Amino acid sequence: MDAGADKAEVRTRIRQQRRERESAPEHGPSIAGHIMDLEPIRQACESGLPIACYAARSGEPPTQDVRRALRDAGAEVVLPRVEGSALVWCIDDDNTQWETSSMGIQEPVGAPVEVQPAAWIIPALAIDEDGYRLGQGGGFYDRTLHGLPHDGRGPIIALIFEEELMHEVPREEHDSRVDIVVTPERVRWLAMPD
Repeated sequence: MDAGADKAEVRTRIRQQRRERESAPEHGPSIAGHIMDLEPIRQACESGLPIACYAARSGEPPTQDVRRALRDAGAEVVLPRVEGSALVWCIDDDNTQWETSSMGIQEPVGAPVEVQPAAWIIPALAIDEDGYRLGQGGGFYDRTLHGLPHDGRGPIIALIFEEELMHEVPREEHDSRVDIVVTPERVRWLAMPD
């Protein structure tokens, strides 16, 4: 099998596990607590810097508590919306309006903003011990993260469930690594940008 076929197989298995889980709102407070304990996150919040996050779908580790905690601590939270083959960023606040995209994802409505997030909280289906991320397959985050400078880009934090931390995920040259993995049970530092 090639990496693309291997990825498809792993995605199918994890998506099935997540469908069986349905939603996991009970994990929201522990995930938010882990995120808020991270020093780069605390510093960004204290300085009022933007932090990229996402609105979790059913079956994913929940992000509503994370987004609320970040805003309450002083961060400007930005959420992605797909435009063409790229992600654009919109402010997440109490007035955020939502629409369902053609991919069935809840996305923020509103004018995109130009930001350089101090930290990136991103979705994943699985992460391996070297920090390589298996996403949903659209490549949106890989394209976004690939263009970031390594110097001063801020940590990339992936949220997964504990059983989605794998020894190795299938990978291709364009795949991005993450620095930190957060599960409902723990935080695992994999690397930090130079």
